[in-house]
Amino acid sequence: MKACAAVGLALLLGACASTSETNPSRTATEQLLVARAADRAVEGLTLPIPTGSRVFVDDAWFRAENAAYAVSAIRAALSDAGYALVASRAEADAVFELRAGALSLEQMRRVVGLPDMRVPINDTFNVVSIPELSIYSRRDRVGVAEFSGFLYEPKTGAPLGAVLPMIGEFRIRSHKLLMIVAWGQQSVDPGQRDPGDSWREF
Repeated sequence: MKACAAVGLALLLGACASTSETNPSRTATEQLLVARAADRAVEGLTLPIPTGSRVFVDDAWFRAENAAYAVSAIRAALSDAGYALVASRAEADAVFELRAGALSLEQMRRVVGLPDMRVPINDTFNVVSIPELSIYSRRDRVGVAEFSGFLYEPKTGAPLGAVLPMIGEFRIRSHKLLMIVAWGQQSVDPGQRDPGDSWREF
């Protein structure tokens, strides 16, 4: 009886220890690259209306992955610049309608040698993958953000001005020698604003 009780207890404890994992579409580093680019794009943002004006931020046409973070960054920049954010058009002196030109990632790789390739081997287009054979390679991952918008009077729709595209980038760079020795920045740390000189970060 004691042995059966011990086995049953072990099974219960094993069942309680099970875990599950999720697989999001972007890694944490990719998300942080885009977020830092959005932060840089809105630095120093001002509107062509007097400071202290009540502004309603209209993000109905702002369509992009990570849009919520970018809109919040824009709202924070407006607040820092001295504008009063309001929750409805009825309370506003101006409506600021946003649009996103870009809010995504660029990846660039430079190779001294042969890059990885897919080579067709017969008439039915079956392919074989050939791995990279390089002396040196460099990888750049860049978060890119571009926003713009225009302002109008909420009651009449009369134009009040426009904001030229706000552009921000955040880049990390890594290097590899003989496909083995790697240096430079591999990831972004939360809260990090400047990746520094990747040649010195081993």
